[in-house]
Amino acid sequence: MKVLGLMTCFNRKEKTLNSIRKIISGNSDILFEFIVVDDASKDGTKEALEKEFSNVTVLSGNGGLYYSGGMRMAISYVKSLHREYDYILLFNDDVDFYYNSIYRLIEYKGTDDIAVGATENSKNIISYGGVRKKSGFRPAFSIFMSSHERKEYCDTFNANCVIIDFDVFCNLDNIDPVYGHSLGDYDYGLNASRMGYKICVSDFFVGRCENNPVSDNWLDTSKSRLERLKKKESIKGLPLKTWFQFVSKNFGIVPAIISTCNQYIKIVINK
Repeated sequence: MKVLGLMTCFNRKEKTLNSIRKIISGNSDILFEFIVVDDASKDGTKEALEKEFSNVTVLSGNGGLYYSGGMRMAISYVKSLHREYDYILLFNDDVDFYYNSIYRLIEYKGTDDIAVGATENSKNIISYGGVRKKSGFRPAFSIFMSSHERKEYCDTFNANCVIIDFDVFCNLDNIDPVYGHSLGDYDYGLNASRMGYKICVSDFFVGRCENNPVSDNWLDTSKSRLERLKKKESIKGLPLKTWFQFVSKNFGIVPAIISTCNQYIKIVINK
């Protein structure tokens, strides 16, 4: 079984190395190759990867790719190779993978097209996983996993750990260039759903991954209005053009207008 893992990283050398080590050592029945986009890390990540792993190809970014840009580069590179694999693995380097989790996820996927591996935080609560629309009109989502009694299906996913059939991956478009950091994985999964592909989510945790802190984003009400606005419009926030295109594409133009206005109102009233 041949699996190609795709990841982007920046200045998290130990986490990056650990994630790949855990994937390889914990899934010995799988032949892995990896494409890693290093976005100009200053901590020696690229050199450490090339020194330790013979099955890792490192692509160099310019320091301005962020998550969606890095994954877009990796996906574009793979599609230019014209090689055959059984599965593509999308993963994040901040996941501390559990033993045999990738093999289990492939088995769990069965004949479905895409399988999402749920992760847990230090409180043993789901942190990332399958994503379902709460409404067909309002851009709101819930993160969930399957129960042991019932296999659940998603509209999209957090791409912390996602297994995709190789032929499905080849049919999917790349991540839209409008996405710099966030929303690229959500849009990628929603595109897959629109194309009719079935996306299931695991009933077990594939690893540990802590939630991104609210204190680091524009929703932190302890920050000044100006700070919140700057955070929102930064590439790691929800810039106007990015958010508006995401919502208009996936929910419609009216929800895009309403939700975009609501974000600025929240900042003004400090909510």
